[in-house]
Amino acid sequence: MIRRFFLCFLSVVFLTPSVNAESLQALAGIEQTAYVFAMNDAQAYYDNPQVIVDAMDKRLRLQACSGDLEAFSTSNANTVGKRTIGIRCLAPIEWTVYVAVQVKVMRPVVVAAKALSANQTLKASDVKIVMQDISDLRQGFLLSTNKVLGKQLKYPVAMGTALTPRSLKQQKVVQRGEQVILVAQAGSMEVRMNGMAMEDAVLGDKIKVKNNSSNRVVEGVVQAPGIVQVTM
Repeated sequence: MIRRFFLCFLSVVFLTPSVNAESLQALAGIEQTAYVFAMNDAQAYYDNPQVIVDAMDKRLRLQACSGDLEAFSTSNANTVGKRTIGIRCLAPIEWTVYVAVQVKVMRPVVVAAKALSANQTLKASDVKIVMQDISDLRQGFLLSTNKVLGKQLKYPVAMGTALTPRSLKQQKVVQRGEQVILVAQAGSMEVRMNGMAMEDAVLGDKIKVKNNSSNRVVEGVVQAPGIVQVTM
């Protein structure tokens, strides 16, 4: 809406027959300024980004800028994906236009080689590596099939869809009935005891464990495979 308003405003002000072609600002120069700004932004974070600049309306007639064009970002959120770059002139007449660009970063990512179901344990034939624009993958992505093989899916995934860390179930590091080490700390003192897990858990889960010595059931947090942090 803001971009459309500015373009309409500028067309009213500058679409006048009295402006000579020699004194018009070249739209290609504006587009190039937007391209360079977006490219520099992207190269600060990614290798080999691609920048596509939307062509400006050829009917737009702007007074030629006597100094360098100034580019600025309308958002600090993302350097990839669809962006709007502002281009400003300060003299002899101040004007500002907005240029739409798209920044792509192609990476080899893990995708589903076929339709996959929830709770399916992934094997090599279920996934493949495909070059994709990661600016479209807002939920994240995975670069190696080694990160997914043997893992279970939380939900169904359509063929060709990129797998994300969130689409995979975390691996259980504690099994119900398994003997675990209970670790309790008080200041610099640490006490370790043997116990038994009362439920399955992944890293960071709060679970119930039974102290083998006292038979008391307490809660603790899984810190590592077979290790549960409890309070004293």
